Amino acid sequence: MPRQRLTTRRFPRVRSQHTVRLRILGERRPEAVTQTQVLSPGGCMLMSERSIGFGSLMELAITLDGRVVRVDARVAYEIRRGRDEHEVGIEFLRVSSPDRALLDNLVRSRLSSSAA
Repeated sequence: MPRQRLTTRRFPRVRSQHTVRLRILGERRPEAVTQTQVLSPGGCMLMSERSIGFGSLMELAITLDGRVVRVDARVAYEIRRGRDEHEVGIEFLRVSSPDRALLDNLVRSRLSSSAA
């Protein structure tokens, strides 16, 4: 029987829905607006009506508790879930220190409230 390899995640993740505006760099498509499904200080997962494309670079603006977190990111994976539904994993490449702290605090508070 093959052994399963367990991987330790670099960043904790939480289910958390937040509005996201995304602009794919180098494309003329208009900005898209969607919702995160999972969030971490190092990335997020969201659902998209269209394929974005593995490795695509983008700018994201995520609304968190009345503030907007801006990140430069890339598509780490994309899985087609239906005709007009794609699960997209996004890795944050560049996040300012204050925005990273905001993400850390949100994830930590969600983890501590779910453990209680």
